[in-house]
Formats: sequence, C-alpha cells, structure tokens
Amino acid sequence: MPQRAPMYRVIYDDIVAQIQSGALQPAAQIASENDLAKQYGVSRMTVRQALELLGSDDLVIRKQGSGTFVREHPRRGRRLSRLRSFADELASSGDHLASEVVRAELASAPDEVADALRLDPGDTVNRLTRVRRVDGVAAALQDAWVPYAVAPGLVREPLAEGSLYRTLSERYGVELQWADQSMTAAILEPDEARLLDVAPGGAVLHGLRTTFSRTGNPVEFTYGWTLPEFPLLLRIDAE
Repeated sequence: MPQRAPMYRVIYDDIVAQIQSGALQPAAQIASENDLAKQYGVSRMTVRQALELLGSDDLVIRKQGSGTFVREHPRRGRRLSRLRSFADELASSGDHLASEVVRAELASAPDEVADALRLDPGDTVNRLTRVRRVDGVAAALQDAWVPYAVAPGLVREPLAEGSLYRTLSERYGVELQWADQSMTAAILEPDEARLLDVAPGGAVLHGLRTTFSRTGNPVEFTYGWTLPEFPLLLRIDAE
C-alpha cells in the first residue's frame, strides 16, 4: 500500500483545492498558523512548511504583521521545483486543465525507451500519449512509456483523475521518488504540431523525463513538447 502523504503536503493540497474551487478567493486572507494547526491537528512547524510551499509556488503571499493572503495574479507556467503531475505543475494558474488521450496501447520498446527504462529493445511497454489543455487550448503534448510489468493494465482503464502519477501510486502501489529531466529548444514536426493544433515549424520546448521509484527503478520515460505560451518556472535557492 502506498504511504500517506506527510501532513504538510495534505494541508498544501487542501488549500490549493480551496483556491482552485473559489472557496478562497484572490486576496483572501488565510487562517493564522495557530488556527490552521488546530484545524488540522498538527504543529505550527508543520503548518509553516505548508505555507512556505504555497509561497514558493506563488499561490500565497505572506505579509509580515498582517498574515498570509491568496495571490491576486499568479504567474501562468509549469513549476518544476518538485516531481509532480502536469496539473499540479500548473496548480497556481487557476485555469481549467484537461487531458485528451490520443493514444493508449501496448507497444514494443524502441531503443531509446528501452535504454531509459533498463529494458531490452522490443520488450512490451505501455504507451500513453496525451494532449494537455489549459482553458481548452492545447498547451503541451506528452508521450509516456511505462514498463508493462510496472502497470499491467494501465492502457486498458481510465487514469485516476486523469493523472498518470496518481494512477501509478494509487492503483499500482508505485512510490515515485525522483526524475531526471532534460529540456532543449526544438522545432515542431508535423505530427506533434497537428496534435497541438498549431502550424509545424514553430518553436517548442522539448523535454525528456525518466522517473524513478523509491527502489531506484525507472518506471516512466516521457517525451514532452510544451508551447512557449506556457513557460517552465523554477525557483532557484542560494547555496
């Protein structure tokens, strides 16, 4: 059974859900650390961890002497400071997110996929290709490959709440730990451009991601194409 998320993450997810649902409006003040600690039955330190995480994602702003408030104009973009789903990367945008599955099939692993997943070329893998839409507009294309042994029924059933990571965790007990990712500028080829509803030859941010489980085994390899209107945002801390 997958382990329950730490309480600071539970608090973070709950406040994000309130912001996205409109229960917490822009500029609304969030309850004090003391009140949140009582509400969730945790220490103030745990609440502070959650608020710091919300702040790093530009969801809230903390004003000394006044309290913590929901940001009025969060910057749109995918935040890659932690390993999480596409929807969570865009959590602070407040936009409506949707995922269109354009391919869900069993396939033979090409050389590059097999190498990333530590398989033999031709081994059976799940292939899941999705167009990610923000307010109905195509934002990114993701072509994910998952070893068949990791998730045998992956392409036969709908994803849990549209999330591959949530499905791997909740349905197959995979504990995700880290990912290696590279990002390069590229030109859109016709096949990818067609799925993204744009003309071929335009600029795109092309990514390769290999995701590993807590045991150190690769469980996903994904090709990604993100349009320039949805930049990748990083927080870089000083050493």
